[in-house]
Amino acid sequence: MEREKVDLNMGREDVSLDDISSRLAHKKVCNISVKRNQNTLLKALDVIGELVKSGRLKAEGEIEVIRTPERLKKFMDTYVKGYGEYVLDVETTGLDIFNDILVGICLYNPDLPSAYVPFNHTDLNNVRVAGQMTEEECKEVMIPYLTDPELKTINHNIKFDAKVLLWNWGARIANIFWDTNLAGWVLNENEKHGLKPMYNKYILDGKGSDEDFGDLFEGIPCNYIPIEIFSIYGANDGFKTWALYQFQKQFLRSDHPRKDYRRLYYVFKEIEMPLVDVCMDMELRGVEIREDYAQELHEIFTKEMQEVEAKCDEYVAQFEGYIKEHSALMRLTKGTCKINYNSPQQVACLFYDIFQLKSVSRKEPRGTGDKIIQQHRNKAKKAGTKKGEKFIEFLDNYQRYKECTKLLSTYIDKIPAVKEPKTNAVHTTFNQYGARTGRFSSSDTITKVNLQNIPSHEKRIRKIFRARDGYKLVGGDFSQIEPRVLAYVSGDEAMMDAYRHDKDLYAIMGSQVYKLPYEECREFYPDGSVNPAGKERRTTMKSVLLGIMYERGAAAIGEQFDRSAQWAQELIDNFYKSFPKIQQLRLKVEQMAEEYGYVTTICGRKRRLPDMQLSDHDDYRYQEAHRQSLNSVIQGSSADIMKLSMIALYKDPQYKALDCHMLITVHDELIMEVPERNVKAGADLLVNTMKRVGHSLIDLPMSVDAEVNDYWYGENLADEFLEEE
Repeated sequence: MEREKVDLNMGREDVSLDDISSRLAHKKVCNISVKRNQNTLLKALDVIGELVKSGRLKAEGEIEVIRTPERLKKFMDTYVKGYGEYVLDVETTGLDIFNDILVGICLYNPDLPSAYVPFNHTDLNNVRVAGQMTEEECKEVMIPYLTDPELKTINHNIKFDAKVLLWNWGARIANIFWDTNLAGWVLNENEKHGLKPMYNKYILDGKGSDEDFGDLFEGIPCNYIPIEIFSIYGANDGFKTWALYQFQKQFLRSDHPRKDYRRLYYVFKEIEMPLVDVCMDMELRGVEIREDYAQELHEIFTKEMQEVEAKCDEYVAQFEGYIKEHSALMRLTKGTCKINYNSPQQVACLFYDIFQLKSVSRKEPRGTGDKIIQQHRNKAKKAGTKKGEKFIEFLDNYQRYKECTKLLSTYIDKIPAVKEPKTNAVHTTFNQYGARTGRFSSSDTITKVNLQNIPSHEKRIRKIFRARDGYKLVGGDFSQIEPRVLAYVSGDEAMMDAYRHDKDLYAIMGSQVYKLPYEECREFYPDGSVNPAGKERRTTMKSVLLGIMYERGAAAIGEQFDRSAQWAQELIDNFYKSFPKIQQLRLKVEQMAEEYGYVTTICGRKRRLPDMQLSDHDDYRYQEAHRQSLNSVIQGSSADIMKLSMIALYKDPQYKALDCHMLITVHDELIMEVPERNVKAGADLLVNTMKRVGHSLIDLPMSVDAEVNDYWYGENLADEFLEEE
């Protein structure tokens, strides 16, 4: 299958060229038969008109409105013959890729004025206005230029524009050259990355305004805004994007005199920009779901939620007399004494006024969050009384109630509700700089689905997602990627030796720290029988190592094992004595952060920690930056490995020949959808690519666990599909 021919449902019902009501029907405000909607639109247009008259909304430079296909073609030919690069910005009725429609496009480079090309502007009756070409005419002119690999396309958040064009016109932008939003993240992850704030800061030296006139149109589809007015807004964006691009090019270039900027250019051009196409395909394909299973989960979790709520009510009932004397609670519960456990205000009154708990947090003296609940739980456990045991039971039920409520509202009930009928799938957005370390996150403006935040201990939720008919999910999961990165960047021989000779890293660490034979620190004896003491030693070493990478501290590690902070600190000290290079690396990273204000990943990605340069090391800002310093190197480097693996996989000719489709990435895990007939070849491609890329970056053997499933976290069918023929 050719990459340009993505299998998408491109069908649209027939509509007249002038009345586009049916194409706008999904938007409530576009139902112009409702008087309220008409009034909303008229008021908004009046405000926008006044802004133009007052001069607040004005053109940044010369503007041309292109109204004919002939002029558009001449315009684009000038771009091709001139700079060979241009800003392309699409204007739509909203952010819903599958249902909102294209209204116009903005074009810019210095060869010609900033241009706006309208084709779907309407009056308030959803009838197209005069003085614009049709969408089909614009599409016919633009597709040869969009698909020209020699013509460089630039924009701010270009993935959105590329998705809209691919879905609506079936055209893939051949040369997605520069995204000023991604470049902004690479150059400084600690600031606002909207076009207007960045333009104001770097082009106007902070003397302009962050005001975004697009906010004025919020809720008002741009098809209703008169062409003459909207052309100012649209054309301005092209001008600003070009200016920002010129500014960023000074720093992100292969011939920059400073090595750190040359490495940042590598991160931008070889990692972040190639990922735009990868993520676009993942997001447009989406993941199909098991709606019948989601309904089963709804019934299971609703029943459990009701059961734990009843147990909470039973415990609280013994305090009913005190609740009746509490005026605020009586008002909040409307005299029923029935606590709403989803109300932080009611729960705070219950905990600190009725139960008379002592505050455990200066920052949140009446807090009810999970961390604070855990502290109350620990205090009750230390008391060791029957009363304390009952209270712990209540807290456990309360937390489970909150968890069930969240799982139902955020995943179980929501996921089926946001399935897109046109694709029969659920869609999300993969944010390439979801974390400031460069790690992905998942979110979506329309569906609000976050595939990365599904609690790892609730595997049942992930089972909602399934492979399409005739396909299987094929997953690859990097094993111990972060400890491997730590071994490489620290240069610790014992750690690297463990990976090179396929030994149990945590058992080796236990052996050195506890001064015991290797076999005495393994979870199992050579004959396969369980070694309880060895398992405990191994587990403590794993916690210490993760604690060092994540700066968890002795108190947190001790708490995990119901031991003292002193016990944990001795363990950490002994660990550092046994593995001095890890201690040396930590100090080296902290020194770099204090000297330069940033740390770097193995590929040169920067994590800027300016608070590490504060002179007061007791300042909480310094301490927070200190906590992040080593972790930023480890987590950011792991993200580099995963991202480069995805790019290598996508570019491999076998990937499209086998009809593979990446669907989901969650931290160290990557999941594809592969036709059943190609599962073995697809799994081999996935695993070998991830291993090869990882090894090329950190010079250590990589372990990648492969799974084959009908649905996410379902039965592993690897033995059936991956066994040697």
